[in-house]
Amino acid sequence: MKGLVLCDPLSKFTEEALRAQAQKFACFPELELEYVTDTNHMRMANPKEYNLRMEKEGPEGWITPDPEFMEKIGDADILFTSFCGVTEEMLKAGKNLKLVFLMRSGWENCNVAAAHRLGIPVCNTPSRLAEPVADLTVAMMIAECRGILRGNRSILQGEWIQNDIYNDTTNAALCNLRVGLYGYGGIGRAIAKRLTKGFGAEVVAYDTFCTPEAMEQDGVKPVSLDELVSTSDIVSIHLRLVEATKNIINADFFAKMKPTAIFVNTARAGLVDQQALLDALQTKKIRGACLDVFWDEPVPKDSPFLKMDNLTLTPHRAGITTDIVPNTLNLMMQDLQRFFRQEPLQFLVKE
Repeated sequence: MKGLVLCDPLSKFTEEALRAQAQKFACFPELELEYVTDTNHMRMANPKEYNLRMEKEGPEGWITPDPEFMEKIGDADILFTSFCGVTEEMLKAGKNLKLVFLMRSGWENCNVAAAHRLGIPVCNTPSRLAEPVADLTVAMMIAECRGILRGNRSILQGEWIQNDIYNDTTNAALCNLRVGLYGYGGIGRAIAKRLTKGFGAEVVAYDTFCTPEAMEQDGVKPVSLDELVSTSDIVSIHLRLVEATKNIINADFFAKMKPTAIFVNTARAGLVDQQALLDALQTKKIRGACLDVFWDEPVPKDSPFLKMDNLTLTPHRAGITTDIVPNTLNLMMQDLQRFFRQEPLQFLVKE
């Protein structure tokens, strides 16, 4: 059986990085791996432009399959890739394809509908970034609650401001705060574990796909969305960005939040109405926000968000760690083993 690995030269999933992890495939002696590099990234003026366009449009209409890939996909049984585009043309060329494996939590880069029409299952690696994203999310919560970045900035400017300018009820130990998690998948659960077991915070959650019993087993209280938004000191969103969730966080949402509350987004910028958040911060409807994702990346230098003192910002790095490749492959191996045992696959993309 042949596996074709489509490598991304401008990410952590380079051929060198993936070959270094090839020993993880040793338990599949019948699987022969070939590697091919995608060059679409390199044809873009800015590699970041590629990522943003892929997130918004998918691969069809602008991704050009490399000749080497089209030559090798013909006899491949499994296609492995991370964020490289996978178009209908590429899938049709894979006459023997039995599985497409996306080494990422999303699937925007693959024409999943075409794969399903062709009878090719597509798997992803959900929650592969849960631990690093949870780490950074909790760190951002603490940083904004306690004014850590503001304190750092004032000292560097030669000032000594012992009391943070937001010296209110949210400037407190996490054990005295209620944190609301809108979305309780792998990342939400990882954050809840840190907050409840590590900091003793009260955590509430809302998720239409997770049972109340599962939340309660984690020490998390299931609540309605209205209760979560209106009673939480920190509201953190962990949703997938699909058509139904675009701008789901809007002016009405912010109007329900406590004026001392902090809003956290380490998921996707498109979930949030940008102007609504800007208004909520400027008019002090909410105390502050923590953002790792933005509507335009890099953030424009004239963005009003850069002029505010009630924001903790990081440049879309929640999931960027040195161990991302081995962590992703460790998760992928679980479904790959099921595939070879002809068992139902757990991480099937159903859309």
